[in-house]
Amino acid sequence: MKDTLRRGMGPGGAMDGPWGEAARLAAVIASVRFEHFRCLLRVQLALEPMTILVGPSAAGKTAVLEGLQHQLAYEPADFWRRDESRPLRIEWTYAHGDRTRVEYPFSVMDTLPGQGHSTQQLSLSMEALRGGGSSAKATWLERKGGNLASVFAALPMSTRDVISQELAKRVPSLTDVDVSRDLEDRSFRLRFRDRWSPEVWFGPEHVSDGVLWLLAFLVLPYQRPLPELLTLDEPERALHPGLVREVLELLRAMTRGESTGGQPVQVVLATHSPDLLEHVRPEEVRLLSREPADGSVRVHPVPATALHWRRECRELLDSL
Repeated sequence: MKDTLRRGMGPGGAMDGPWGEAARLAAVIASVRFEHFRCLLRVQLALEPMTILVGPSAAGKTAVLEGLQHQLAYEPADFWRRDESRPLRIEWTYAHGDRTRVEYPFSVMDTLPGQGHSTQQLSLSMEALRGGGSSAKATWLERKGGNLASVFAALPMSTRDVISQELAKRVPSLTDVDVSRDLEDRSFRLRFRDRWSPEVWFGPEHVSDGVLWLLAFLVLPYQRPLPELLTLDEPERALHPGLVREVLELLRAMTRGESTGGQPVQVVLATHSPDLLEHVRPEEVRLLSREPADGSVRVHPVPATALHWRRECRELLDSL
């Protein structure tokens, strides 16, 4: 086993397991340990191809999502109770057995390549998705999704056609998605074609929240380069309950490499909605709560053998 203390990024590997053979191509994270990072005093978190962090507001979900990034500009507020006398440590163990650790203040830094992982962190905002786009094309979605039109515009026409068809399957009132250029600032702007009046195109301000939200998820597998780890905060927030399952299946396809050209993308998402539990497996769920004595985060795995685990999870959420 290689144990490296560093802050670099690069490709990794993986062994057989829940991720399958394709995981050899990516830096799959088997577990991560946090020490003295924000409200994570000492937390060991095992990860699946898709992991769902469930807990109420202020349970520590955002701290976990941000800690999963491999490179952060740490500030005093990132230390447990702002106490910089105790080192902040985050250690990732990859599926092939290697480990990478960052520690602040630095004591050692090994810059050998071949460790780490690339991360995309998304916390989509309806205001950003509806807002004006950029005049430059982009290949990655910004954290809040404000450049969705620019990312869509950068895709090959054949890919845009596939995405349009997938959106129309889920939103039958629309038949096509396209981009136009603003006459004044030349920024890209999404437009959506009406099913019953093909000559009518709607701007982003005239379609539902769910349409824009769903389009953002349909674009994710076509970003280049793909991240090795994708984190999402409340991905179900703007969706009709009937579309939550659809979005989770889109994410699962990414974890299996089915929609990404064979490259699996590991996914960690956070939610405080117990309804999302209806569409996930018990081994994917991690319940987060705060220790009454000191406010540190606790992680509760869900027993995979429990017959009524969803009900038990709901009861636990209600009691927190």
